[in-house]
Formats: sequence, C-alpha cells, structure tokens
Amino acid sequence: MKSKKNFSPIIILFEPQLEENIGATARAMLNFNFHNIRIIKKGWKPSKVTFKNSAKADEILKNAKVFNNLEDAINDLHYIFATSNRKRDLNTDVVNLKKGARIINNYKNFKVGILFGPERSGLTNEAISLSDKIIEIPLNKNFKSLNLAQSVLLVVYELFNLNLYNINSVKKKKTKKKELLIFFKVLQNYLEKVNFFKVKEKKKIMMRNIKAIFNKAELTEKEVKILLGIIKNLTK
Repeated sequence: MKSKKNFSPIIILFEPQLEENIGATARAMLNFNFHNIRIIKKGWKPSKVTFKNSAKADEILKNAKVFNNLEDAINDLHYIFATSNRKRDLNTDVVNLKKGARIINNYKNFKVGILFGPERSGLTNEAISLSDKIIEIPLNKNFKSLNLAQSVLLVVYELFNLNLYNINSVKKKKTKKKELLIFFKVLQNYLEKVNFFKVKEKKKIMMRNIKAIFNKAELTEKEVKILLGIIKNLTK
C-alpha cells in the first residue's frame, strides 16, 4: 500500500552506466515505498536487463522521467542533495547520511531531489555546485566502494525509517532551481562583461564556488528577483 503522495523525494540518476544498476535501484526504491525516479541519460529506455534486475518494480521504470541534462532534470525542484564520498574543494555543506535524512524530512513542503552520480566517476564538481548539501555515507575508510543501487538503498532505507509525515516541516518559500539557474546565467554574463574572470582558466572553478555560495543562502523567489534587479541596474 502506498503512503500519501504529499512528500516524495525524487531519486535522480546522473548518467548511470549499467542497466543492471538502474533495475536494482528501482527494486530498492519500491522496497521502501519510493516511486519517483529521474534518469539523466539521452534517449534512455528500460531494457530487458533493466526489468529483470528490478525484480518486478516495473512501474517505477515505466514511469521514469528521462532528461538530457542536469539543469532540465532539476528545474522544478527546491532542494538538491548530492551523494558523494569524494573530497571536494567546494564550499558546500557535507552531512552524514542520518543527518541528511533528517534534514530532507524537514522539507516535506518542497520538491526535493537526491542526486546520484555515475558508477565509475561519481558526480562532477559542476553537478555538486547546483546542490544544496552533500550527503556522505559513512564507510570503511580503507574501502569506500559502493554500488549505485546500494547507495540508493541506504538512502531510501534511512528516509523510510523516519516518520515522513509526522514531523515539523520548514515552511519558507524557497525558490525553485529553475529561478536560480536563470540567476546564475545572468550573473555570469554580467561578470564576463565587467572582466571579473581575469584568469580564464579559473572561470569554471570560480562559477562553481559562486553557485555554492548562493545555494547555501536558500534564497526565496522574491530574493532572487531582488538580486536580478540589482544586476540589471548595475549594467545600466
């Protein structure tokens, strides 16, 4: 029996490589009553291998939303939690799995996505820079190698075992990622015009850090509009 649909964190797989893992991810999700999955992989469709490894979690695969890029996949979301066990040089908050699950449960009034990277390389810094927090799964320090489906399983298990619907939730009007992405493009365009990026080789790194700063601020839609207004007036 499905629980209420008023809060359903979305599992997002960024460029998954193996169909076996996508199928096993669907299986893990259904075990813990998660039904929403987004897959960022151009032209992806479930195969016989995917269905076989899902162990009859077919409905999740058939209803999966497919995107060509990360920005389109997160447009309508308010919060993104990236999963990673790699050391990062970004100014993005890192929380352990249990704390991350508790934070996510506080956001039942928002659309939340949990982002998982490719099996071989994990998430890029560019993807992390669009996230609000990094969830780190505690592992043996001498062997930090988790299968994609195992990572998803651990996250949905923690969320399932918290009482998703009997908690005090945050009610602020945080902006959707779509508005932030527009703001980042406008800001970058203005910074380029005023020659802010004096060392072109560092432009990508600087923009990642700038994105991380504004993601941490948890801006409302009104605040983003104010910032856009400031930029437009500065350009005059």
